[in-house]
Amino acid sequence: MVQTAKTILVVDDDEAHLLWSQEILGQSGYKIDSAISAEKALEMLQEHSYDLIISDLLMPGMSGMDFVRKIGEVREGQKAIIMTGHGDIDSFIESVHGLGALEYVTKPIATKDFINMVNKLTA
Repeated sequence: MVQTAKTILVVDDDEAHLLWSQEILGQSGYKIDSAISAEKALEMLQEHSYDLIISDLLMPGMSGMDFVRKIGEVREGQKAIIMTGHGDIDSFIESVHGLGALEYVTKPIATKDFINMVNKLTA
């Protein structure tokens, strides 16, 4: 039986971080879709389902918090990770406890730690 690659949607307005995520996750065997805005990612969610969504917290337009909130309206039970270079305890509490994000990660994150976290959440 051939196993289909897990699909991940990465949402970040930082193109360098998008490219890094695509490269690291692609090398680990994941199929990656990416969006440079939460609005675009929501459009993609109308058409596709994902094993995991990784979203930046601070983006122009819709924030990562608002995006994760909307994900639940489109795909109930969708697994999501919030990543940010500007973490604080309030956004952590809202992300994980209020919105149900599975992880809240501050950038930069070590490649090994990033892959281990994704592997755990997509298992």
